[in-house]
Amino acid sequence: MATTTAPEERIARMEGQIEHMATRADIERVRADLSAEIQRVRADLSAEIERVRADLTADTERLRAEVARQSAMLTWRMIIVVGIAQAIGIGALLQFLPR
Repeated sequence: MATTTAPEERIARMEGQIEHMATRADIERVRADLSAEIQRVRADLSAEIERVRADLTADTERLRAEVARQSAMLTWRMIIVVGIAQAIGIGALLQFLPR
């Protein structure tokens, strides 16, 4: 016994299949859009990371130069302080030497 479906049922089934196919096409379109957006964001982030890396490198070099300059100044100040301390020490010792 063969079952025949009413035309309305066949139309409804076909509409469901068409809707399913449209949904799959929408999903594929969204997937393609997301993929393109991910690539764009990835490229933007890579460029930003490179810019930040370059800025950090420049800042690091500036800081190294400043540390070297401050270190040289501190060395000279220490030499002067040691020289003064030696002069004071020698002056104090000379007081106790016989004349």
